[in-house]
Amino acid sequence: MKKLILIIGFFISTILWAETITEQEVIAKVNQFFELLDIEVYQKEKVQTILTDDFQIFEMGKPWNMNEFDEFLQEASKTTLTTDWVLSNFIVSIDENSAHASYINDGVFKTIDNESVISNWLESVYLVKEKGELKLKFLQSDLVSRETK
Repeated sequence: MKKLILIIGFFISTILWAETITEQEVIAKVNQFFELLDIEVYQKEKVQTILTDDFQIFEMGKPWNMNEFDEFLQEASKTTLTTDWVLSNFIVSIDENSAHASYINDGVFKTIDNESVISNWLESVYLVKEKGELKLKFLQSDLVSRETK
């Protein structure tokens, strides 16, 4: 009986002391994703380190896995000099092993034609804890407006 009580106590203390996901961690991971997408430093392999193997992005009315999204980014890099995103108005929901965040994404892209493409999106991202690390599993992006100057 003592062993059973000790085992139960151990499991309860493990659950109570398990590392929980914080709102700051979620926001930092989403920001890290966009930092890694910066056209000046982008490397598919580095981005993949913060994604689940089955990561999906739904953008421009199309679902893409990372390989398909990488092809899009490679093509875009032929006409884009710089990328900049400002993420704001985060709303974060967290449970034991996952998190969901919605936010506004304001992006500015400088092109080789010396134009600025200014876009505004509403985005939503789902993250899961995988081997103790928070990773992006799904990202939904809806374009609200786009202007070229």
